[in-house]
Amino acid sequence: MTKRIVFQIHWLLGITAGLVLALMGVTGAMMSFEDEIREAVDPALFAPGVPAAPDLSPDQLIARIEAAKPGYRVTRLDWQMPRTRSHSVRLNAASGQGRLEGQVDRATGRWLGPGRADAVFETIDHLHRWLALPGGGKGPGRQITGFSALALIFFALSGLYLRWPRQASDWRAWLVLDRRKTGRNLWRALHAVIGTWMLAFYLLSALTGLWWSYDWYRQGVTQVMTGKVGADDEPAGKRAPGLAPRPPVDLAWAQFRAATGDDYAWVRIARPPADRPMKNIRFEARRADARHLRQTDIFTYDPAASTLVKRDLYARRPLGTVITQSMFELHRGAFFGLPGRIVMLVTSLAMPLFAVTGLLLYLSRRRQSRAAKALARVAPEANGGPDAILIAYASQTGFAAAQAHAAAHALAQGGVGAKVVSMGRLTAADLAQASRALLVVSTYGDGEAPDAARGFARQVMRGPRPDLGDLRYGVLAIGDSEYGAFCAFGSEVDAWLSGCAARPLFPLVALDRRAGDGAQGWQEALKSLGAADIASGEAPAFAEWRLVDRTVLNPASTAAPVFHLRFQPPRGHSADWQAGDIVEVHAAAPGAPVRSYSAASIGADGTLDLVVRQVIKPDGTLGVGSGWLTATLPLGSTTSARLRRNPSFHAACDGQPLILIGNGTGIAGLRAHLRAQSLAGCKGHWLLYGERTQAHEAFFAEELAGWLGDGTLTRLDRVFSRDPDCGRYVQHRVSEAADAISAFVAAGATILVCGSLEGMASGVDAALQAILGEEQLQALAEAGRYKRDVY
Repeated sequence: MTKRIVFQIHWLLGITAGLVLALMGVTGAMMSFEDEIREAVDPALFAPGVPAAPDLSPDQLIARIEAAKPGYRVTRLDWQMPRTRSHSVRLNAASGQGRLEGQVDRATGRWLGPGRADAVFETIDHLHRWLALPGGGKGPGRQITGFSALALIFFALSGLYLRWPRQASDWRAWLVLDRRKTGRNLWRALHAVIGTWMLAFYLLSALTGLWWSYDWYRQGVTQVMTGKVGADDEPAGKRAPGLAPRPPVDLAWAQFRAATGDDYAWVRIARPPADRPMKNIRFEARRADARHLRQTDIFTYDPAASTLVKRDLYARRPLGTVITQSMFELHRGAFFGLPGRIVMLVTSLAMPLFAVTGLLLYLSRRRQSRAAKALARVAPEANGGPDAILIAYASQTGFAAAQAHAAAHALAQGGVGAKVVSMGRLTAADLAQASRALLVVSTYGDGEAPDAARGFARQVMRGPRPDLGDLRYGVLAIGDSEYGAFCAFGSEVDAWLSGCAARPLFPLVALDRRAGDGAQGWQEALKSLGAADIASGEAPAFAEWRLVDRTVLNPASTAAPVFHLRFQPPRGHSADWQAGDIVEVHAAAPGAPVRSYSAASIGADGTLDLVVRQVIKPDGTLGVGSGWLTATLPLGSTTSARLRRNPSFHAACDGQPLILIGNGTGIAGLRAHLRAQSLAGCKGHWLLYGERTQAHEAFFAEELAGWLGDGTLTRLDRVFSRDPDCGRYVQHRVSEAADAISAFVAAGATILVCGSLEGMASGVDAALQAILGEEQLQALAEAGRYKRDVY
């Protein structure tokens, strides 16, 4: 429960603070090398060369600058010892409102002005510190960035807690990024592994960034580090009624130069605001080999006698004082030299990665959860009877829940009752009372139970073992072979049940969600329990089907190519497949898994048609099944395939209208149904279909036009998500046609959905629920008038 709560807070904060942190990261990275960039843009401004005339003294330089800028007083003069460089100066308005910063000629005092990049970096600084919102440092922006810094601390610590592996000493589990991963697994790996690499640096950024966000934090850190409430700087003194006098600097400057010689490359002459008295003359000096900008020695002189009263050397300061005086350098990594700055640059630039991958994971999780709920609504389940099978699922993303409900659906089609429950609600008593049980179990993280099943794992599996001697069980363990702890939790459940004296119905089935390995074994296990296909006998053996035509349906498209393939049946084949049936193809590659496709034709057509999108992996190679069918298999050659009946997606040709909804290669199953309806003379159907562009992905346009012409289709709605004049998905069109869909359903229509489960099918289900209501949609499913073939 604790982990689940932490996870919920983690993603909630990610949604609210993630974008702000991404902006702060990018702007912080841009400021990492601000001085170097400014000088690269204006090299002549900062390093104009050795002047012909001798340098002015500090007092002469200050006098000329203030004379050239009436109403302003010099509050800071940064003196560069190399004569090839100009000096930097800051002036504050005597009125207290306004400030100027720029370069001055060291020999004449001439105002050279700010650099061309200064205004850009000022904007970047305001974005970084308070999002450039009104009010500046006193406005809401400072509070938002402060909250985001606190959120970053929570992200780092909670992320560490959430991904803590079982074998904490296994450094590979912490730090190795498996580049073979794809999709959601890759996003999770990038988010977790790279986050671990950068965790310490993000903590440093956040803990130091709070220094400027909250006064209480700065005072507390100062108290802890130095034992003092305030900083070590001298108080500036009380405000004067007018302009406070300024003692001359030159005599103290001469003594400082005589004592230090060429030890220092840069010296700051600090002066208080115009309305505050100057109690001491203060020089902050930095050596040429200093590791960072705040690595300075401070020399304080009596302005009356120009004698040295205090020498504060950096090397002799306590560590706590060094830290509080170097907070900015810690924040940007410069405290650790050039390597530290580079690391902080890289980690800051990587900040948007976590916002993007976190958002992708969140959206994927929501899509899968909606899809699982939609499938649960479609599956007809019998909840009673002595022979009812208990099906319990442990799901993190919704995939295991979908598999559990699909199993219940298959069993119900075969007349076997089933009751589906979440493992989070499962008790030892439930198992003891059941005669047969199927457990569909996902593995999450590094071999852990999904969040909803953690209570079962902790309280039931690790508690006193119940006597389950009357129970027969089967386990579908779902995992991803990209992870080392493949199906670990499913294996634990199987071992626990066996240890409680329960007897297996069949050996554990391990399903590799990424590769699909194990799907056939699970189907066979369900058949052994009386699933629908058992009634029609075992699936036929694979036979050789000859490829007689292969046509690209989307030539010149920027998307992956989609092929229309036609196969000649083996000699003596009965050609009795129906619209909605499945084609299983076995590629010729050694050990290649079986791939399933929706039949795009009916037996009466004489050829078995498929619509296959070519899968191109990140490394440029083709997917096993799609690559074999679309590129490797020569025209005129044969491939091993077989047909599998799919009663749950059959539709009668009884004169009642069909609403056919799909996207992408889902047109295959919908085309087969339209061909069957056309052959039977059944008219008045409606197709809603979505793809990318009308110019390239208007699949089977001539056929569809013909069916519109002869009345097979009474309505055709096509949407193209990438076209500027459309820009929507098929689920959006469903929502827009709410009244017409309600009328079709009232007239007895059956709804058939074919295409991708994530995105389309779940979105269509949500749209239909909004139109018809959850109860009516459930009633349609139970009556066989809402059917789906989704993948």
